[in-house]
Amino acid sequence: MPGILTMNSSANGGLGARDVESKKRAHDGKMVNGERTLARKDSPASAPAVRTPSYKGAVTNGATPAVNQMAQLPPEIDHVPAEVYHSLSKLIQRISQETYNELSETLMQMRELKAPQLNGNIPNGASPSNPQDAEISKQKKLLLMRFALDNRAKFIKLLVLTEWGRKSSVDLSKLIDLFTWAVKQRTSQDNISDQIEFMKYVMNDARQLNPDITTALEVLGTGKAEWISDMGFIPPPPMTAEKALKLLRYLNVSLSTRLIVHEKLPHQLSKWRIGDGRVTFVMDGEFEFDLMSFVEDSSDQFHFVDMRLLFSPAPVISADSRFFNRLRTGVDNLLREEGLEVCFGYLLNVTLSHKIFILSSQVSDLLRTGWAGSLQSEFAHRVLWIQYWVNRPRKKSWIEIGVASNKPKDGKLSWRGPTIPSITVRWFREGVHVQDVDLGFDWSHLSVERMMKRVIALHVGHLLRNMQQTFSTGVIAKAYLSETEPSDCRLAVSIGSKENTTNLSIEPITGRYTLSPATPLSTPAENAINRSHEPAATSNTITQVLARSILESIQRYSQQLGWKSVARQALRMEVVKAAVNLDVLRFTLFWPRGWSTTTALAAIVDAAGESWWICEIGDKGSTIVHAQRIAVECIDGRPPPINRPTLSRIERVAVHQLAYSITSRALGQTGKTYSLRHEIESSRRSTSSDGIVQGWALHVRTSDLLSSKPGDNSWLEPAMQITGQGFRSDYRNIWHIATGTMVPEVAADMQKLMAASPQTNFSFSEGGQFSILLSTPFGHEVVSELKARLRDLNRLRSFATTLEKRKMMLRSSSLEQVELQYSQKLYVKVFFGKGTNIEVKFGDKNPHNRIRSFLTDMINDRSPDLLQSSTGDNNGLDRFCAALIWSRPLVTVLDELENRTPGNVDNPAVHVHDLRTYRVTYTNPPCSFDIKLKPKDDRMLWDIKDNEGKQADLRPKNELSPNFKRIDTLNSALQKLFRERDERWWGVRTGIIADIDGIPDALRKLNEAVIGCYVEGGIKQEMPDMNVQGIALARQPNKNSNPPNRPNGSAAANVKKSPAGRVGNKNHEVITID
Repeated sequence: MPGILTMNSSANGGLGARDVESKKRAHDGKMVNGERTLARKDSPASAPAVRTPSYKGAVTNGATPAVNQMAQLPPEIDHVPAEVYHSLSKLIQRISQETYNELSETLMQMRELKAPQLNGNIPNGASPSNPQDAEISKQKKLLLMRFALDNRAKFIKLLVLTEWGRKSSVDLSKLIDLFTWAVKQRTSQDNISDQIEFMKYVMNDARQLNPDITTALEVLGTGKAEWISDMGFIPPPPMTAEKALKLLRYLNVSLSTRLIVHEKLPHQLSKWRIGDGRVTFVMDGEFEFDLMSFVEDSSDQFHFVDMRLLFSPAPVISADSRFFNRLRTGVDNLLREEGLEVCFGYLLNVTLSHKIFILSSQVSDLLRTGWAGSLQSEFAHRVLWIQYWVNRPRKKSWIEIGVASNKPKDGKLSWRGPTIPSITVRWFREGVHVQDVDLGFDWSHLSVERMMKRVIALHVGHLLRNMQQTFSTGVIAKAYLSETEPSDCRLAVSIGSKENTTNLSIEPITGRYTLSPATPLSTPAENAINRSHEPAATSNTITQVLARSILESIQRYSQQLGWKSVARQALRMEVVKAAVNLDVLRFTLFWPRGWSTTTALAAIVDAAGESWWICEIGDKGSTIVHAQRIAVECIDGRPPPINRPTLSRIERVAVHQLAYSITSRALGQTGKTYSLRHEIESSRRSTSSDGIVQGWALHVRTSDLLSSKPGDNSWLEPAMQITGQGFRSDYRNIWHIATGTMVPEVAADMQKLMAASPQTNFSFSEGGQFSILLSTPFGHEVVSELKARLRDLNRLRSFATTLEKRKMMLRSSSLEQVELQYSQKLYVKVFFGKGTNIEVKFGDKNPHNRIRSFLTDMINDRSPDLLQSSTGDNNGLDRFCAALIWSRPLVTVLDELENRTPGNVDNPAVHVHDLRTYRVTYTNPPCSFDIKLKPKDDRMLWDIKDNEGKQADLRPKNELSPNFKRIDTLNSALQKLFRERDERWWGVRTGIIADIDGIPDALRKLNEAVIGCYVEGGIKQEMPDMNVQGIALARQPNKNSNPPNRPNGSAAANVKKSPAGRVGNKNHEVITID
């Protein structure tokens, strides 16, 4: 055996082979003192002795210690362990099982052998003698004997093997070890030969020939070298262009004939073209290759010319490259042996494999750039595995890109022929194979980064859609997905307004959830979301973040408005939920400026966003007695943005909503009809629908607000609206705006009035709509204030109608006063008090001051004799304006006559009995005249009568004496005047009749006639009796007093006139004013 040294024990007393068969030996060459010879056992005695080498460590005299010899022997061969062998117990077990199975089968066969049953019964129970039973019994015995003989032979063989193995186990083990060693040696020798051959083949390309500098210089210098031997080749004649073109045409025709007539092309090669003596087969998106043939039929093979890859990025296959040489050799062999179809399959497999290799190299490039640590790839057996989101704490996700044969599972071929391989992709999303998705990879422009973005975008979209379904009702979650760019995929979640929105997205490279915009609240929320594995927990975290964001915004702007936060330690969440009947996420309470401590403005945040409530808090602050929601209009289904203007408007709406509640209770107690509705209230500074807040509007009937007389026509539409505007600057009173509509007839007059005199607390539009600004204390109802303002508006409206009717000019107007001009230089102001009284004020030099008290009574309807007229002017304002018109000429001329002589007191003296009755008295000469306004036909006339013909008790005091007699000159002058006539006045026997505009001329003529009879020193008349008819005698002038003023004379001093009083009979006639 190799490795065992067999020695003759008779020579030199050496050790035998049996003693050293299990020892280690190491051979180390020659002996020190020479060699010794040993005789071989298998050689004859005369044969030369075998020269054996000496061993290291042997003594010179030939005595070798056994220990040193064992240490120097070669190593033993490898021993095959017992675990490699099949154990004998397993062999016995299998034979036993096999025997048992055969015994069972034999018994089943014996059971199936049965004799046929006979019809009828045998008497005495004896069975009949049937020859078939004996035959069946023999067959059964035969089966049993065969089984026993066959299995006896098996067990005999097993026994022989067992005995042989027990006796020869040691030698057999050595034999197996020796055989194993021999096989390894033979294999190693074969491998060495192959490696030497491969090394020579590889080194052939690396071999560099020795340079021939001399020949190189000669060739470079002269173009030839004489010592280079001439091969004697005769160059072919040059081919002309005509011959080349003819040859190419011939080749084109031959290829066309062969492909059309003789070749049966597979359907994959249906796209081809012929040109330049070659045929080009094209497979779109993969490759194209050129072949040429020199014959028209299939007797000769096609020859490979070139190949080009039709995708990018792809290398250009150079014709002088080693790869092209090997490729051309392989393709030509396939074309010669297998044909065109097999050649196409080979090239397609090469192309597909190269595509996957390119993708693998691109993955390696990505791992060295921004995708480092997030991808993991493996490429083996034309399959590329790419795992993404490696560090994501969830199940793995990856894609598999490989070449599939596309062969049917049942092995049947399609009518179109055999299938061709193609690149297939499988996507495993979190360990689950996704089959119902089209990845849509572009295999013509290879980009593994684009492929990964496509897959990750689909994965992100799947996660965001699942997340979207977990949000509770009311939360607005909208997914914006992209199929190519994962960074564009996001889930916009918002509660309340659009500004309170957070975007949930997934980082494409790491797979981590991110929230944007970044806020102090989003950072801990991101960590919680990435630690969580449940979508429901993630949606709850985002909802809480948005709720906290809303409250922080509200608290920030509320501090700017001066709101005080209400301490809510005693107010539990369950109490708030029960009061508002909402699934409250968070809440906070405020006291705006001017609010009481028992009422708070609450901001409630639920899944639908923020809502505002007016809460009445209990005494201890732990209960909510009543909660009333403030209606807020949604913009596209969302509340307005949270900012300072919005909170300011919400405060104002809450304030007037409280006021309306108080007003509603007041109207309900009086039985008045009202309705409370939502109305839009927008900021004047808002130019769009941004920030619109709804408020309450109180709708009332105008019939409940106006006190009209029976038969009066309504000047307002049936309904009015009251809206609140919040606190005034003192934060004690509240502004309200009442709006209504006037009937068209009244609206036209009011429009002219407003155009002439704009108002501060009242506005009017062309359509008849008007608005009144009201102010009421906080917590008080507004209806009483509205009634007062409507009363003033009615007065103003009446003035507008009257002025239009009387053609008067309005200088200024408001709900408190009106100033009008009824002459070129005459003005009057009418003041509307808070009550029912109206005041009239004239200028200091206005002649109507004489009758101001009578005009005040008339405008306040306190003149019973003037309440009714023939023209139907029952309105005090109308009568007032009419009185100004028809009395103006009279009072103007009376004022002129009185002021004509400076210091004049009683010559003449004017006494006003009422608006229609006046008395003018003279003292020198003594006389008096009564002036009355009387209707005649369809006009009004002034009647000037001389009092001489009246009874004594109806005369003035200086004419009370029964013996009173005028001077003759006066009588002559008056008789002459009473016979005269003018265009607007004419004399009668006892006086003058004048129209409205003619009274000034008539009175001037009368005054000239009387003053023309002036007597120097005065006229002395007999004083009347003091008790005549019960009339007291007036005080006579002092003897030392100055005489009455002479016309056009001067007086020492001017005496101030006393206001005119009411003198005379109260039973006046009824006059008609045109």
